[in-house]
Amino acid sequence: MALNLTDRHEKIKSFDWEPNYFPKDAKYGTKYKIPPKTKDPFRTLISDYVKMEEEKDDRAYGSFEGLLSRLNNSAQAQPRFMEVMKPLMSIAPYAEYSGVKLCSMLVDTFENPELRQGYFAQMIDEVRHTNQQAYLQRYFAKNAPDPAGFNHGFRIRSQNPFGRAGRATFETFTNGDPITNAIHLLVGESAYTNSLFVAATELAAANGDQTTPSIFLSIQSDESRHIANGYTTLSAALSNPDNIEMAQDDFDKAFWRMHQFFDNFLGIFYDYYGKVRLKPYQHYWQQWVWEDFVGNYVEKLAPFGLEVPSCATNVKHDVESGAGHTAGMLSAALWPVHPWRSDFMDDADVEFLANSDPNWEEHFGQFWRDFREMGDPKNAYLPLDQFEQMPNICRVCQMPCVFPRIDITEPRYFVDQTGRRHAICSGPCERIFIDEPHRYQGETWFEINDGLSLAEYIERNGLLRSDGKTLIGQPHLLTDERWLWTIDDIRRNGFVIHDPLPDVPAEDLRPIFVPGLDPVSV
Repeated sequence: MALNLTDRHEKIKSFDWEPNYFPKDAKYGTKYKIPPKTKDPFRTLISDYVKMEEEKDDRAYGSFEGLLSRLNNSAQAQPRFMEVMKPLMSIAPYAEYSGVKLCSMLVDTFENPELRQGYFAQMIDEVRHTNQQAYLQRYFAKNAPDPAGFNHGFRIRSQNPFGRAGRATFETFTNGDPITNAIHLLVGESAYTNSLFVAATELAAANGDQTTPSIFLSIQSDESRHIANGYTTLSAALSNPDNIEMAQDDFDKAFWRMHQFFDNFLGIFYDYYGKVRLKPYQHYWQQWVWEDFVGNYVEKLAPFGLEVPSCATNVKHDVESGAGHTAGMLSAALWPVHPWRSDFMDDADVEFLANSDPNWEEHFGQFWRDFREMGDPKNAYLPLDQFEQMPNICRVCQMPCVFPRIDITEPRYFVDQTGRRHAICSGPCERIFIDEPHRYQGETWFEINDGLSLAEYIERNGLLRSDGKTLIGQPHLLTDERWLWTIDDIRRNGFVIHDPLPDVPAEDLRPIFVPGLDPVSV
């Protein structure tokens, strides 16, 4: 008699073995104690799984090559919305490829066949998502009305300030204890993939882009399985009382790290780049992050001893205080360094933003009125000229120290035994930094580019169009040559990038000891 799926799955797991072709101590170590047997929530055989994913790929890619291409759909989408897809499709593959590396790491960490099988399947998913997003980037580069930026995204994403912050966020999937990394991935997928891959499809479709939903919904159909993998991993870790304190600490830090990038970037995405808008980002956040993740997903882990992240109130305060609007203002101010175009807010945009947030007019309205006036290249006046001093960049999250709003931000400053200074944006990032300062020694965007003229930065990073003089980034979507900024306009302005960290008064610096640094080195 044929075995049912559960029996087949159990039999196949009995064939699991420890390979002898590399030493056991070559595996990734973990501070967690994981039981040798857990529950596999899907019991999917890899052979069946691969067939299922192949069918999904056939449907997704078939829509590209078929109806959508014949209708030239990308050319009909709202130009403003297509611009925000440029940073999204260059940054998102960071997360997917980091997921590939993490899942392979977890397979070599666990001595548990159920978890190994789950993460082996997820690794294949993450490879699939990386390829899908690269394909979508390529498709837009060939079919979008303004391909500049799509064809530059992968090459210069690590040089862009937002790209660097995204990379710093997604490196938490690979640069620590494997289970700690898995918890960061779990929070990213559980809390934020719905607010990205599901909610974004509504906005894309409303703005005439039918291409993005065909890929995003295909990706999100895998994320439910990934969330279950993460849940199984976390519940396995929490089954041992010795792991609970460590898991809570990792969970708290993971939620904050994901929030700092996702909530600010998605605030820009939903509130500033939809010409046709459905809801402000705060509504999506309330539904998917606060109610679904914090109020539902985390609540189910309470019997295991896991509590709501300690930073949850900080996160809620930041989102409700307009952190996404701060990010939108900062992104617009930095328009010359982006491989995508910004846009001014017209009267309908201002009405939507003012109605969605009662504090918007007071804190952000004047900037956007001024921004509209600064779009004329004849004046060579940049939004950057409005700031007396640029904000420092946080050593941990690589985001500017201006969140949730410039008037209520609380940055902290440290100096280590070598005399090097460090800016930290907030209390939760301070806690992360103090616990492991040796992990956060990379340079910030300002430190890398200090003293470089804006014109030199643009030329060095290939931010010019094919004519060799017109900027890829623009402060508007106008196409008349009269309104397009060139490198000569930037030179005429004369802006020089300056790292503000050396200007912090010495009395504001707190000492910190960083293990492994030589006190006499500089």
